[in-house]
Amino acid sequence: MLPFVYRITKYDPADRDENGSYIGTAEAVSDHGPVESAYLQAVAAFAAHAGIDRLAVRESPRVR
Repeated sequence: MLPFVYRITKYDPADRDENGSYIGTAEAVSDHGPVESAYLQAVAAFAAHAGIDRLAVRESPRVR
């Protein structure tokens, strides 16, 4: 079992249903660039804090 689990998302957690699916409105165009860069910086900070020097990125299964 992992000691920490982080979810990094641009979507407000309040806009998720009881299964974790996003139910709010989504922008038609992504902001590829600054926001995605901030996500990666957050992941790097979490990893450094936990003493992790390698990560695996995988797609999580969608909750339907």
